[in-house]
Amino acid sequence: MALYAAGAYVTDRYRIGIDPQISRCLPDTRVVLIDRWDKNIERGQLVAFAANGLTPYFKNGTTMVKVADGVPGDHVAVGEAAVTVNGAKVGEGLALARTLGRQAGDFARELVVSPGAIWVMGRTIDSFDSRYWGELPVAQIVGRAYRLF
Repeated sequence: MALYAAGAYVTDRYRIGIDPQISRCLPDTRVVLIDRWDKNIERGQLVAFAANGLTPYFKNGTTMVKVADGVPGDHVAVGEAAVTVNGAKVGEGLALARTLGRQAGDFARELVVSPGAIWVMGRTIDSFDSRYWGELPVAQIVGRAYRLF
């Protein structure tokens, strides 16, 4: 009975995520452990979330993993050359703009991360992330992710 309870606990709380993409937004991360019970995400942590409104690139409900670079109250500046959070550079510019059929300047903006949202980014110049689709509502968070390999 104890073994069954332990198994139920583990399968309810944790999931393994595998990134099948050749070009990954987190280059050193292919497999993650997702803790579905830990949704209190802090700046700099990996976060798993359910995609919503990112079609045709990702189906609604697709689990994605990015770095939480901005939390409520943080100042984000998205420019053609760089993305900064509270003045610290967290990413390169807007390399995907033309792929998305837009000009880089269309995505340039400054904002303060809203309550109930976070700002998420990958670590490659071609990551499809908050610089293109904005803040991520915390309601979409699946859980904190931990890099396994």
